[in-house]
Amino acid sequence: MLRSYLAVALVILVPVVGAGCASASAKTPIDRPALNVPPAPPRVIETTVELDPEPVGDLPAAPTAPPPSKPSRARESRTANANDAKPDVKPDAKAPEPAPAPEPAPMTPPVQLQTPQTADTSGATRNVQATIDRAKSSLNSVNYGPLSDDRKKAYNDVKRFITQAEEAVKQANFVFAQAMANKAETLAKELSGK
Repeated sequence: MLRSYLAVALVILVPVVGAGCASASAKTPIDRPALNVPPAPPRVIETTVELDPEPVGDLPAAPTAPPPSKPSRARESRTANANDAKPDVKPDAKAPEPAPAPEPAPMTPPVQLQTPQTADTSGATRNVQATIDRAKSSLNSVNYGPLSDDRKKAYNDVKRFITQAEEAVKQANFVFAQAMANKAETLAKELSGK
């Protein structure tokens, strides 16, 4: 009995599904108008030619006139075109001689920004060296072999900071030396777990 219901269902469904497919493929395409794309606008490429300026002798003094309150557009364009033209130089006109330029002041050497060599420098050296020694002792308690890659990088950074601090002490740059020594000490303490 079940077989008969399945057979009847197949007989009914096959023509319905086939009709649906046939109707979908049998449609004709809709005629659509072609797209009319306007042509691209013409390209305007402005080229500027730079010429070597010709040496011009002394120019006569320009007459001073009060500027107009509101220049018209036509006057602005004429003024712009007039500025592009070469000025007329009259050979018989005498121009006033320019005032002599003042002589430049003598060059002073730049100020050296260094710490004065006093008793304070020996105190700064001792402070930096004490910080470096603490960083080195913390670093010596760390076993490099079993460290992870990140901690090995930190170990090498401590060594680099110590080297930079020692170089800065040699150059009498105590502020930088103390900063590098402090970084080395802090990182070394983290590595050693103290």
